Amino acid sequence: MKTSIRDCVLLILFVSIAPSIISLSENVQDAYAQEQGSINTESNMTDNSDTGVIVQSYENLSDFFGTPIFLETSHNRIGSITINTNPLQTQDSYNATGILKDVRNVTEVATFLTTHLDKGKSTSIGKGNFTTSEGEIANYIGQDVGITDSNGIETYKGIQIFSSNPEGKLGFLDNLVGLYVYKYWPNGTTGGTIWEWN
Repeated sequence: MKTSIRDCVLLILFVSIAPSIISLSENVQDAYAQEQGSINTESNMTDNSDTGVIVQSYENLSDFFGTPIFLETSHNRIGSITINTNPLQTQDSYNATGILKDVRNVTEVATFLTTHLDKGKSTSIGKGNFTTSEGEIANYIGQDVGITDSNGIETYKGIQIFSSNPEGKLGFLDNLVGLYVYKYWPNGTTGGTIWEWN
């Protein structure tokens, strides 16, 4: 019963903050820390004359949220099933490995339901988990917006809410909200980064 109540509270929290995260991610010009192998710390100031508001846009989320908590090191798409054709919806699964803050090597497994929209855009919602080499697990629910550009590069920007045993090695992930960017290049290269929203 306690788990069910906690899951409901997390889902309500997720649904209530997801629109603001999606809006934030849309204002980030390119929020991917691994793309050039370094962290860009420059930002640009823009004066919006119509509103008199100065808007600051960040070249990547590290400028705003600090060092990422997770960097993906390998990624393998393991399946895609068409669920619906109008609109096109697919169920996509993958497994990955990466480096998690204070833990080091973890594996990730996830499945997302993606609704494909016009002009290369999409929305996805799904579940996944991180597992340590000792078998400890942290689960998450996630939601993102995606876009495929004219070069065929897929970019997904979204939010994750984690749950884990608060006493375990992954305890710091319990109730943590993460912001992520995952990219897929046509040549098969992939990359993913997660930042903690605190």
